[in-house]
Amino acid sequence: MSLASLFKSGIFLDLYFVKNNRANLIAFLLWPYLMLILILGAGFLFGSTQSFRSNVGEDVDPIVFFVSSTLIASASLSVMWDVGGAVLFHRWAGTLPYVLLAPYRTSVILVMAYIPRYILWSFIQLAEFLPPLILRKGIYALIIDLPILSVSLIVGMLPLLGFSAIFASILLVTKEESNILSWLNPIILILSGAFYPSYLFPLWARIISQALPTTHTFELARLTALISAPGVREVILIIGILLGMSFLYNALSYTMIGKAEEKALGSGSI
Repeated sequence: MSLASLFKSGIFLDLYFVKNNRANLIAFLLWPYLMLILILGAGFLFGSTQSFRSNVGEDVDPIVFFVSSTLIASASLSVMWDVGGAVLFHRWAGTLPYVLLAPYRTSVILVMAYIPRYILWSFIQLAEFLPPLILRKGIYALIIDLPILSVSLIVGMLPLLGFSAIFASILLVTKEESNILSWLNPIILILSGAFYPSYLFPLWARIISQALPTTHTFELARLTALISAPGVREVILIIGILLGMSFLYNALSYTMIGKAEEKALGSGSI
């Protein structure tokens, strides 16, 4: 089986899933807006746009701020569930032994089969959020916001794939049957500043957040919320950090998941 075949299988898996699960497709399209409405509703219930700007300390558009946050949070959850949690799903389905015995490393299989899904659904959600962005910022939403959010989705995915694969390697050797990602993923999003800027956190939380790739993806996407145009230097700096993290986390995950495979096969934890 070639890498192209893995990639192709990921494409057809999602196409047939959509074809046979129309209700799930509708729920998927509605979910980002439901999440956004919940966050904005709670915000306007307990505060105002002026108090939000005062607390954040920057001149930002709150609606654009949370639109970008919702988009990145949704994409990040998708990666962490479908790559990090794939080991659990294969174990429950009884297909984990076949994945481990395949010609490629488990990390390669999980990532290559998942990339088409990520690209398809992330950019569908980006297209969904274009109308409110255009209503708030006009033509600048297409000139500035669309490119920045597109880069955030693509570059932000690279380190997160490796980061999620590290969790997959841990799940391989722990014989864990419960879905620990159900409580771990929300903690990661909170520490990443999904709902509030991470620089407002206590020192210990800021230290943890800087090690998370999702933190920098949120920061990059939120440049669209600035009333003034974001600086090119700031954009390039965050992209550089994400690319550096991508190399680190993917190299680490490739090594860890290889050792986890050997241990799982040797100990019979599958």
